[in-house]
Amino acid sequence: MDETDMCSKHRGIRSFDPIRQIEYGKIKNNGGESMQTKLTTGERLTDLRREHNLTLEQVSEQTGIVKSTLSNYENDKKPDINLGALEKLAALYGVGLDYLLGLTENKKHSGTSLADLHLSDDAVDVLSSGKVNNRLLSELIAHPEFARLMADMEIYVDGIVSMQIRNLNSLLESARTAILEKYHPEEDNTLLTLKAAQIDEDEYFARVVSDDVERILKDLKQAHSGDQGSAAADDAASLKEYIESISETEGSDFQKWIMIFCKQIHLPYNKLTDTEKQWLIQISRKSSLLKSGTSQRGKHPRK
Repeated sequence: MDETDMCSKHRGIRSFDPIRQIEYGKIKNNGGESMQTKLTTGERLTDLRREHNLTLEQVSEQTGIVKSTLSNYENDKKPDINLGALEKLAALYGVGLDYLLGLTENKKHSGTSLADLHLSDDAVDVLSSGKVNNRLLSELIAHPEFARLMADMEIYVDGIVSMQIRNLNSLLESARTAILEKYHPEEDNTLLTLKAAQIDEDEYFARVVSDDVERILKDLKQAHSGDQGSAAADDAASLKEYIESISETEGSDFQKWIMIFCKQIHLPYNKLTDTEKQWLIQISRKSSLLKSGTSQRGKHPRK
C-alpha cells in the first residue's frame, strides 16, 4: 500500500497526499531547494582553496587578507568584496576575476571561441536559454564515464552493429527452423533458449545507455549529497513519519497543511496559541499553493 492509500483510509483525508503535492508545488512554481545552477562567489572561493589544499590561515599569509574576512567572503557574509582582495585571490588561485564574480564558468578556457565548440545553433539556443541546468550538464560531460555513454549512443544511432545483430538473429532463427524441420518438437527448452537469445537492438541499447547514465548519476548524486540544496534522507524520513502521524489526527486538510508547513520551518505548532494558529491559517490562505474550499467565515481571531 502506497502513501496515498495509507492516507485515504483515514477519515476526512480522501485526497490528502502532501508529499506529492508539496513536490508538485515546488516544480510548478520553480521554487524549493534544488541543485544551484550557478555557484556564488563564496562557494567558488571555498572550492578553489580546497582544490589548492590551502587553509584559511595559509591564504591569509599569502594574500595579506585577514582570516576572518576570508571566512566571511567564503560564507557570502560580506556582499561587497574589496576589488583589491579579489585580485589577490584570483592571482593566488590562477583564475580570472570574471570567474570569481560569476560572470563565467570557465577557469581555464575563458578565451575559447564558441566556434571552436562546434555546437549547432539549436544547441547554443538551449544552453543560453536558462531552461536547463548548465552546471549539472557540465558535470555530466566532465564525468569519466561520459565518453563511454557517447560511444554507446553513437554505436546505436549510426547503426554500427545493426548488421551484426541482424546476422546473429538470422543465425539463431535458422537454427530454430532446422530443429523444427528435423525433429518437429514442441516448444521445448532448446527452442525457448534460441528464441530468448535473439536480440532486440532497441531494447538492448536502451538498457546499455540506461546503465551508463545510471552510473554517472549515482556519482553526481553522491558528489552533491552534502550540498545545501540536496535533500537529506533523514529529514525526508522524519517528514514522512510526521505526515503519517498527523494523517490520523482530527482536523481539516488545510489545518494539516499548516502543521506540515510549521514542521518544515521548525515552528512548534503545538506551542502556538489558538489566536496565532487562526492568524497563520488566514495568512496562509493567500498562498497559491495552499487553497481550500472550506469556509472560514466567522472564525477570524478577535483583535
